[in-house]
Amino acid sequence: MLPSSTENNTQPWFERRPLVALAPMEAVTDCAYRRIARSIAPNAVLYTEFVPARGLLAGAAKVWEMAHFEEMERPIVIQLYDSVPEALGDAVAAVREKYQPDGFDLNMGCPMRKVANRGAGCGMMATPDIAVDSVRRMVENANGIPVSVKTRLGIRKRDEVVDLARACIDAGAEQITIHARLKAERPREAADWTALSSAACKLRVPIIGNGDIWTVSDALKMNSLEGIDGVMIARGGIGNPWLLQRCCQAIADEAIDPLPDREEKARVAKMHLRANVELKGERRGVLELRKIVRNYIKGHIDSRRTWMRIIETITLTDTLKVLDDFARGPDDSQ
Repeated sequence: MLPSSTENNTQPWFERRPLVALAPMEAVTDCAYRRIARSIAPNAVLYTEFVPARGLLAGAAKVWEMAHFEEMERPIVIQLYDSVPEALGDAVAAVREKYQPDGFDLNMGCPMRKVANRGAGCGMMATPDIAVDSVRRMVENANGIPVSVKTRLGIRKRDEVVDLARACIDAGAEQITIHARLKAERPREAADWTALSSAACKLRVPIIGNGDIWTVSDALKMNSLEGIDGVMIARGGIGNPWLLQRCCQAIADEAIDPLPDREEKARVAKMHLRANVELKGERRGVLELRKIVRNYIKGHIDSRRTWMRIIETITLTDTLKVLDDFARGPDDSQ
């Protein structure tokens, strides 16, 4: 494994501009999808799925699989979650020794009950002493690799993040990403970009905004908010790696690539499918990718028909055949 950008004395990942990141998402941002994203968006920052620290320390093969990355994925940030500071610190040491990522991120934003109710993810916002101790231990064991935090506006109030983020920064966090929602707010509720900007202006490290970026226009608007240094794309980037590249181009004031046509969507979906099968085996690789393939093919008159065919397939050959048929479909671009 090559040394991280920090060890090479190059620019830390969060100082690059434009700063566009693909959010850590469970069962989405695995190695297969990150490879696809990197092939299309060479300048985006990529995150792993959120990885359980104690799972790493227990030597669980599937958990270590989540932390694995390839050199072509750099810059790559490994996101960890847990409720035990010692476990987070020890996990950083273990991963650093094996992989040398470009950054470590503490998940303090996941609202899922199975995570938050155990004091991890967004649940850690309720225990600031544990949060700060976690950051401190991660920094101590990172050996100079930057440690960052991804969090939310708060649990109940939209300014809670400010004091917590300041304390994490004092403990050594070099970058903060803020999801512009409260813990209990779900995706159907609009992200509060006003509160996001207000919080960002009160913090002294680079701030990435997250929440409701579906288009290039959304990314430009968020990136222009006072206090915001970059944008993180989550749901909008599922099965849509072109959005990452187009946002990078727009923020850099470069010519923007056209939207992908159905042939391009099918080509990349097949690449993703093959990569997933290569990493996880045929049955698992095909079945796991169904929901993401649905995003690749949406927006066409035969999208639903294609999707219904895909959910009936269980082999790589059959799924590729469906995507080939989709690629040859009618020209219904808008």
